[in-house]
Amino acid sequence: MVIALFVFMTATPGFAELTPMADNCLEEICGTSGISIAVKNVQIFHHIETIGYCASDNGGIEFQNFNMHGSGDVALFNYDFGSVTDSGIIYLDVFESEIAPVNDWSGTVITSSDAVDRGMISNIIPNWDQELAYTIGNIAFYDPNYAVNPVDLGAVTIGLIDMPRSATYTSPRIDGVGFDFQHSFQMTIDKIGYAYNTDCDALEFSSIYIGENFADLSGDDPRDPSTWKPNQTTPVDFGNFHIGDLFGDAANGIYSNPAMIDAGECDIFNDGDTYGLLSLNLPMTGSVRFESADFNGTDFGPGAIDGMEIHRLTLQLIP
Repeated sequence: MVIALFVFMTATPGFAELTPMADNCLEEICGTSGISIAVKNVQIFHHIETIGYCASDNGGIEFQNFNMHGSGDVALFNYDFGSVTDSGIIYLDVFESEIAPVNDWSGTVITSSDAVDRGMISNIIPNWDQELAYTIGNIAFYDPNYAVNPVDLGAVTIGLIDMPRSATYTSPRIDGVGFDFQHSFQMTIDKIGYAYNTDCDALEFSSIYIGENFADLSGDDPRDPSTWKPNQTTPVDFGNFHIGDLFGDAANGIYSNPAMIDAGECDIFNDGDTYGLLSLNLPMTGSVRFESADFNGTDFGPGAIDGMEIHRLTLQLIP
């Protein structure tokens, strides 16, 4: 694997020497421009023989022969063979922003006077180029109640995956524990396939688009993929899919509604037993379309889920 990392900084030419600074001087120094890192010409081949999870009842699941790759054996990231492009620059920053308060679902109307300050970290990638895919050779399921183990559930392939841009904001929970985040991205996946049984019968979804909106384009027809934004003679940008909203818009009465991650212990079933768990709250907005759904050789045509607004989605994962 070859990784080239460059940190861009500016400096004034001149001759000087390093001088220790007193504490009161350090308190007056702050960074305002963040850090930019360029990732260029990266090649990765990643193979894992087994990723397994063993449950307390001796059951479990294994993902066997897991491969991360590209169209060939190697995944490529911002690999331009020496040409000059602006892909691969990652902007990192720490800042404080005025945001709308987090939605408490009380229905109370808010105004700009209700805005609060919140510190956060941003990770913004405006232009990213990759050739990336994943395959799982076998999914093996172990059940202590079965006479024969493991049960082979089949194979999975995902890719190639194109994600031309993304932005992630994270922040400590306000007056609480855990942390909140917002993740925005656009993605195109050539194929998601699942092959099962000894005859390798398969279910495949091809040309999947994940973004903000398709329906605002004149002439768009969800039944006809040729009318979709990414398939125009001159492709039209279809925006970003959003998970969580850290900012909201207090001036227009819109609460923030961040995605949340919490880990801890809880009597989740109210039966007196305490379980460790990972709790996820994942509000989402955006649209998903695919050009074809093929079930073992029969094409069921395209599909569209437009204008999703998932206000609350809670997942509680218990080992």
